[in-house]
Amino acid sequence: MKIKDVERLTGLTAKSIRYYESKNLIAVERNEENSYRNYTDEDVARLRWIKMFRYLGFSIKEIEKFLTMGADGIKKALNQKADEFSEQENLCEIKRSLCLLLAKDYENNEAVVEEYNDTIEFLESDEMSKLKEQVKDFAAPNLITVIAETLIFMAPVFSLFYNIQAERTDMLMFNGIIAIICTALTTWNWIHYANQYKKDRERVKRKNHKMIWLVPAMVAAFILGIAAVVAVTALFSEWALPGNYLFYEHGPVTGMALVLLVIFPAILFCVLVVAKIRKKPVEEMEDVNGLLFIWNRLGKWRTAVIIAWLVALYCCAFNFTAVTKDKIIRYFPWKPMGVEYKYSDADSIRTGFGDKNISLAEYKRKGSFYYQIEINGQTVTFHAPTVNEQIERYEEHTYLELEEFDQALTALGIPKEADEKGWENCDFDKEYVDRFLRIIRYS
Repeated sequence: MKIKDVERLTGLTAKSIRYYESKNLIAVERNEENSYRNYTDEDVARLRWIKMFRYLGFSIKEIEKFLTMGADGIKKALNQKADEFSEQENLCEIKRSLCLLLAKDYENNEAVVEEYNDTIEFLESDEMSKLKEQVKDFAAPNLITVIAETLIFMAPVFSLFYNIQAERTDMLMFNGIIAIICTALTTWNWIHYANQYKKDRERVKRKNHKMIWLVPAMVAAFILGIAAVVAVTALFSEWALPGNYLFYEHGPVTGMALVLLVIFPAILFCVLVVAKIRKKPVEEMEDVNGLLFIWNRLGKWRTAVIIAWLVALYCCAFNFTAVTKDKIIRYFPWKPMGVEYKYSDADSIRTGFGDKNISLAEYKRKGSFYYQIEINGQTVTFHAPTVNEQIERYEEHTYLELEEFDQALTALGIPKEADEKGWENCDFDKEYVDRFLRIIRYS
């Protein structure tokens, strides 16, 4: 094949073709009879690739390397070039914005020049380059997080299979929609991770290596969190509760808040300990832990935050109701010694099963049993009371304390509104469901 044919097939000039040949990008055979160049189909294909690489901005030296690389190396180089184009695109957008702003402010002369030069210096500074790299590192996915998110997103899927097996048809439509959404999110998560891994393997590997420490930290935080909740509960029952209490329960919101107020500091403590063990500055770990990032940014406000946390912990701890053999004691942050009422002071009773698919208050959810009393214009809800462990019968028979409490109130003639609707949605053991139904039906 002559050079004119190659020109026609590739769109390159003869000068360009000979130049690439002189750089050893193609090796052209010569006719033994007349020493004319004899181009092959392989030469044409290679020249087309060279033309494409040159169009994309690769240098001759880079193309030389491509010819000795495997497919993975070339893909990596192309992805890096795509990142460069993205940066150039962002830079062009910044320059475009500066042009438009400068066109408006041009008449201000010296002030404008000084201001815009400061802006340009910042954009071209090492600080800005470092910030861009930090943003890229922060945005890079990591395997630990993807696995954790997968486990979270799979919960509605497992719930769907459970509801199908339990023949809870009232939940299938809602549960099915949530399961499909979570499955789609999980799939997208893994596809995004795979794409980013191919695109920037080294950065993702580095992020994975950084995140390995999070596994033991979270295990330690989980254990420490449980221990802290147990310790706080033990101290609480020792100091705040009367010695003859039968059971007690925090409000539906304050109980949840109390657990979170104990667990979050436990997680933060474990993260700080791991940072100390790894002998790495805390600042280098900001990108992998949101709590740590917030803690580092608090600076001089840390003392105020700790005080606010202690106040919140106190307010949540002293917002509960305790029941003794003959009294109902309401505790408030402003009345830590409690306000005592007799059983006969209760105005009414309401008991039944929750009917909501989603609710922050667990007792309102489908299948959850609740027992409420109105006393002094306030509603007190018992859903999962904590019993006095010194009373053996309560340890052996769960929810017996509510049944005995109901019998005592009902015997005093307290009006009772009860509804057993939705009991079939309760997935507790039959022993407990039967007890709930006895409480509802007792009069």
